[in-house]
Amino acid sequence: MTARTLAVTTPWHPTLQRPFAGSFVQATTTAVRGLFSRIDLYNTEDWTGPADPVQARMVRKAYAALTSGTSRSKTPPRINRAARWADEGYWVTDIPTPVTPRKQYADWAQSHESVLRSVLKNGEFDADVVHGHVGIYGGWLAHRFARPDARVVVTEHASFLGRILGQPRSRAMYAEVMDRADAVLCVSETLRNELMAAFPGHVGKIQVIPNAVEIEAMPVRPQPVTVLRRWIYIGKIAATKGVSELVEAFAIAAKDEPGLTLTLLGSGPLVEPLRARAAELGLNERITFHDAVSPQRVFEFLHAHDLLVHPSKSETFGMTVVEAVGSGMPVLVTRCGGPEETLEGLDGVAGLLIDVSEDPQVIVDGYRRLALQTALLDSARARAELVGRFGSAAVAAWLAEVYETTEERK
Repeated sequence: MTARTLAVTTPWHPTLQRPFAGSFVQATTTAVRGLFSRIDLYNTEDWTGPADPVQARMVRKAYAALTSGTSRSKTPPRINRAARWADEGYWVTDIPTPVTPRKQYADWAQSHESVLRSVLKNGEFDADVVHGHVGIYGGWLAHRFARPDARVVVTEHASFLGRILGQPRSRAMYAEVMDRADAVLCVSETLRNELMAAFPGHVGKIQVIPNAVEIEAMPVRPQPVTVLRRWIYIGKIAATKGVSELVEAFAIAAKDEPGLTLTLLGSGPLVEPLRARAAELGLNERITFHDAVSPQRVFEFLHAHDLLVHPSKSETFGMTVVEAVGSGMPVLVTRCGGPEETLEGLDGVAGLLIDVSEDPQVIVDGYRRLALQTALLDSARARAELVGRFGSAAVAAWLAEVYETTEERK
């Protein structure tokens, strides 16, 4: 490896406020720590402010005072933007980024650019390779602050890529990122196809390399699953995740199987409406709502249940599905983009794939088919396949090739 230092730019990474954000960025950066003498990760985290323009200006003014110390107070509070050493083995600089809701993606990206500019001592990353996560955020920052001779790599894993490309200003910014990038990595074929259609002149740069997932370190459940009585959903409790359909499907299946239970693990706008719906269905005792937990505790819940049901309408990858399979749990998951790629060749081995639908009966039918095939599943084979596809060592090897170059930038 000729490159000695790496800078990573990302809008998502675990912080005190958002301990579960960007775990995939964390895992991917951890996977390549042995390739560089130093890694600096810059996390420009959205701090959403008021939509009112006057109030928004006041927030920006107060933010400038907090970060520069220009305040009338003798001892003003300061936002600490010093680098901290992460247990994963690299340096992290957390940079709160005030953003205005309902603004265009171009405005948000420029907000990230503004705060990062105030942090970089020499106005650029002192790194041989710059890896930006999410094209219009981390990718834009990599483009703006990489040294002229640095190699720029961009990973796209935003489920909202279509909306970014649908706005003229952010699409134009993305075109600049594509021009500057040496390699553009997508975590799924779906995203790759979307970028190739938007930027046909850069198809040679675009390839699929998945997020790194530390499957090798995942604890496997002590006993294999034999009966699918305890369902669990893990993720955001929102309409786009198909959670409403899941509750209705559970109600249908529960009528015939009094031993079934369902746990919804996560937070989101539908928590209270679904609590009310569970009460209306008379299922308060059988549907449990639990707040989100740390990534380390997720496996406690996976091991205490028999089936992960993941009925999302759209996913670019499907991290929760990978974690469930890695822990030895059967999955029932929709063909919603990423999961059918993630589980390619493992339908009937790791669980079952079902169609995306607003009809809860589709989930019920999938569950009943899977219940008859449980004994035929091979969790050990499924885990081994995923280690080869997404394990830290595999992804690190692919990234090492992407990071390395013998060509000098002109």
